[in-house]
Amino acid sequence: MENTEKPGAEPENKIVEPEVTGSDPVKDVKADSSTENVPWNKDPRFQEFIKEKKTLNAANEKLQKLLKANDLEDPDDLEDLVSRGKIVKGKLADLNQLDEILAKANKLSQYEAYWAEQEERNRRQNEDPDSTIARLEGQLKTKSAKEQQREYERYQAEQAKAAIQGYDNEVKSLIKEMEMPKDQQGFILEFMGVGNPANDIDITDKKAVKRLVSEAKAKKEAYDQAVIKDYLKGKGETPKIGSSSVGAPEANKPKVYLKDARRMFLETMQKATGG
Repeated sequence: MENTEKPGAEPENKIVEPEVTGSDPVKDVKADSSTENVPWNKDPRFQEFIKEKKTLNAANEKLQKLLKANDLEDPDDLEDLVSRGKIVKGKLADLNQLDEILAKANKLSQYEAYWAEQEERNRRQNEDPDSTIARLEGQLKTKSAKEQQREYERYQAEQAKAAIQGYDNEVKSLIKEMEMPKDQQGFILEFMGVGNPANDIDITDKKAVKRLVSEAKAKKEAYDQAVIKDYLKGKGETPKIGSSSVGAPEANKPKVYLKDARRMFLETMQKATGG
């Protein structure tokens, strides 16, 4: 084979075709011989994917909600939780169809990757190398900016989570200092938002809301019985907090009312969960 390279000449500016990674999601679908040379976006297989995409997107959205509810990023971690019998947060209907949701979300990912590759090949065939390089560099910058934004959002979520944990610990400490009977502490903690199942409930799930209200009623009745029992034993005095835990009021310090504190807590929870 003849060597066509010239000494001292600059190497030709070539664009390397992207490697095909993973399996071809449409390799088992035989294309019609009359459409082998049609544009990729006119391929019947692509048109079929477009028709199915709405269903696949819906499944992927459900998967993303489940991942977010359980503070996970990888579907494999979600499957691991289920396989180990751990508690998984989310709609019961979605959890019952988890295998189907995962399969459809994975299919969506594979198909989008395949057709994105076809689109990229088509673009490269219709533009000169310099234009391709400029376009890819622009895409790289955009990708970098998005990754930085995601990293910042993760940082904000971690900060919000730390703030909530600090609030929980402070409330638990104060309740403990009040020397309140243990059979009353749980109700008060939930009332203050610590370990309250209402923090994680899907407010659009009417059945879950009804169940939560029913459970809250039972807890309130149990709390009332605990207070009555404590009173009958002669221990019904109002709990007192030691002076060391309260301290003297600070001059000109603005008052913070319970309703405002709960509102701020709920706002923090919404930020932490992306609500």
